[in-house]
Amino acid sequence: MTRASPGANPGAPPEARTLPGVLLEKAELAPRRPAVIYGDRTLSYGELAERSLAVAKALMAAGVEPGDCVAALLGNEPDWLVVQMAAHLAGAALAPLNTWYKADELAWTLRHCQVKALVSAPAFLKADYVALFGALIPELSGVGEDGQVRAAAFPHLRAVIFTHAWDTFLRRGDSVRSAPPGTRPDAAAFILYTSGSTAEPKGVLLNHRSLVENGWDMGARRGIEAEDRVWLASPLFYGLGAANALPAALTHGASLVLQGAFEAGAAIDTVRRTGATVYYGTGNMTRAMLDHPDYTSAKVGSLQKGNAGTVAEYKRMTLVEMGIKGAVPAYGLTESYGNATVGEVDDELEVKIGTSGKLLPGMDMRIVDPETGTDLAPGEVGLVLLRGHVTPGYLHSPPEASQALRPDGWFDTGDLGALDGDGRFRFHARLKEVIKSGGVNVSPMEVEQLLASHPAVRDAFVVGAPHPVKGELVVAFVDRSRDVSEDELRKHVKDRAAAFKTPHHVVFVEEADLPRLASGKVAKHKLVEQARVAFGGKAAP
Repeated sequence: MTRASPGANPGAPPEARTLPGVLLEKAELAPRRPAVIYGDRTLSYGELAERSLAVAKALMAAGVEPGDCVAALLGNEPDWLVVQMAAHLAGAALAPLNTWYKADELAWTLRHCQVKALVSAPAFLKADYVALFGALIPELSGVGEDGQVRAAAFPHLRAVIFTHAWDTFLRRGDSVRSAPPGTRPDAAAFILYTSGSTAEPKGVLLNHRSLVENGWDMGARRGIEAEDRVWLASPLFYGLGAANALPAALTHGASLVLQGAFEAGAAIDTVRRTGATVYYGTGNMTRAMLDHPDYTSAKVGSLQKGNAGTVAEYKRMTLVEMGIKGAVPAYGLTESYGNATVGEVDDELEVKIGTSGKLLPGMDMRIVDPETGTDLAPGEVGLVLLRGHVTPGYLHSPPEASQALRPDGWFDTGDLGALDGDGRFRFHARLKEVIKSGGVNVSPMEVEQLLASHPAVRDAFVVGAPHPVKGELVVAFVDRSRDVSEDELRKHVKDRAAAFKTPHHVVFVEEADLPRLASGKVAKHKLVEQARVAFGGKAAP
């Protein structure tokens, strides 16, 4: 049976087991330590706690009670954290809304999580939220700046607050004499909506206790300390932000360096200006920064550690090209509170690139045969099951989502991977994405990595297209940085791997033309459809 057990975790975690409890604990210990750095603004732990308590009282005056849901539609900015902590102090869960959502998606989400109070920026990037919600909620036209509303289409909604009317809203809290009730460790802290590739989004429930405990462990593996400045441009509404970088920084008393929205030039300048020490970027961000004309190693030289990711080529870019030698690999998903496995800072480079580290404390893993459920031996690739810090469930869970939470307590990740003899995890592929070509299973991620190792390839995405003889053809969508032919890329893969991994077809695409999910991830199901239309049933080269 292939299992792994975590090792001991050094250091002293916070005593509190809720996110606002940790904030108040840090504010008492070091009130002047920077909690959030955003542009020219710095908010200390003491100031963040004070503002959060004030907003919590205003939310209570607006009718928010323990067990309710508060939604935030904001970019990466200090107010996001203020609203989050205020919601928790008032006893509510926070549903962070995706700033890429359109009107119909926002309306669906507000109804699904039965939002009691919505806090929104008046505008973000190209979106005018005052106009958008004015159309969605006609009753807003007669509402004052305090935000109190009754909306026929959203029966649970009691307040809509735009941050340009913040002061007026805060004055509502003056009438509240009682202290905010706070929340419980096992209560829901976040409802994070995963991108729906083939169905409606799923609202992943994450509780305070596991966010705090796993957050501490993730930070400890990454070597995060109170003096660190954790750079984050990935949206806070996404798992990498809310369930990973945020609790990792908070539990260690570090500073969170926020970037409102990612842009490579601004990212380079933010790191240089703030002296950020911890990198919480994604592979596409790393590539964009390295390719930017303003990039120099000196400008990002303060970055010493952080997140290297899961994919080998992305890890190489972060560790070698960007020179963040202390960054560590990781594997996880929103349902596992960010990460289930994380590498060690002092692991050898080859180990970091070849594996995703060992299990965190509080986590357990099984690798089983996808068909029989039988446990597999070390080194064998199978279905990944997790137990420990995993979601207690999905909000108003659809049947297909419930299937992931097995009656025996294990969470079915839908991923394929293996544990080596040292207990290090190696990610293989998403089970549903595995391509069956000529009777052989092909890992899309492996082919993507082979293609990405070519100097002319910026990024690659591999899917299967149905074929009457082979079952599926291997089709690669490639974003190239300079001219390169399809034959050259096919030869590049064939020279480095078994012939069955060579793409049958290569489609050249521009990064801006790739279909995206609301999370920003490439919508592979749409690439599958494009491949089916273009190559389905056609002879392979």
